[in-house]
Amino acid sequence: MNRIFLTLPVMATTLLSFNSYADNTFYGRANLTMNNFTQQSGGAGIDEWQLNSNASRLGVRGTYVISEGIEAIYQLEYEVQLDDGKSSASKGKDTLEQRNSYGGLRGGFGEIIAGKHDTPMKLATSSLDRFNDQVLGDIKNYMEGEDRLSNVVMYTSPTRNGFSARAAFIPAEDSAGSSGDGGLADGTSFSLNYSSEFLTAAIIHNGDVDSQDTTRAVADFTLGKTKLGGLLQEADKTDGSASEDSWLINATHDLNANWRLKSQYGNTDYGNGREDTQSAIGVDRILNSDTKIFVNYIQIERDGPQLSDKDSSFAVGLELRF
Repeated sequence: MNRIFLTLPVMATTLLSFNSYADNTFYGRANLTMNNFTQQSGGAGIDEWQLNSNASRLGVRGTYVISEGIEAIYQLEYEVQLDDGKSSASKGKDTLEQRNSYGGLRGGFGEIIAGKHDTPMKLATSSLDRFNDQVLGDIKNYMEGEDRLSNVVMYTSPTRNGFSARAAFIPAEDSAGSSGDGGLADGTSFSLNYSSEFLTAAIIHNGDVDSQDTTRAVADFTLGKTKLGGLLQEADKTDGSASEDSWLINATHDLNANWRLKSQYGNTDYGNGREDTQSAIGVDRILNSDTKIFVNYIQIERDGPQLSDKDSSFAVGLELRF
């Protein structure tokens, strides 16, 4: 793991100094929690304390002016495991796990990028997911649509009167379980987005992403110091074998500049008598714009004809951005 942290600054320094006309930023986020975790599902019977690194990351991004009104853009971002240095994808080896990484162009026409990236569906929901990246808290634990895919080509339009759009396609080379015919766009993701001082909303559709056709609507209302959010979704297997409906509601309230309360409740009905239900509450103590400490309690209940389990996590954590 030490070699990783020695290599990253060298890589970043090289990238940051490659051209005096480039605007480059080295950045990162450390998110660590001490979790009291219990698991009943899957017959595991776990009840233990854990130190967890929750999507902690290092990256470098930048822009380079090509001509008037057009600039090249890039980002290289990797997840780092601050707890034990072992990625879930590395089979126990010390490694960096790639996150959103791309190259592209930006101008008056909008932005087009290519690489590994969150889909428009995941992007449109990231701020609404109040417990994003937390143990049991991320909505990917009980609903479809939270996908980061390889070989993505994505266009983002300029914003006009609060409206913008995103469109992404994934060639058949790696369309995350696509059942398509090997064409240029076997997987697709589209979003129509709106943002104002009081409302952020989007309608999104994924076509044959992770073998699912998924439609999602999200809205986040700002009412003074309170935010109220909601999500509705339908996901259908592309082979027609299953369909599931998901929803969530949540809220945050700023007591003052330093304290924030938040809660979330969501459900997925799999249409076969099985349901997953998430409940979450939390408190953030905001130290400054880059640092906070927090406490949360999250549980997921899994009910079905032949099972009734509950997983839970109580966490005390620290997040530092730089």
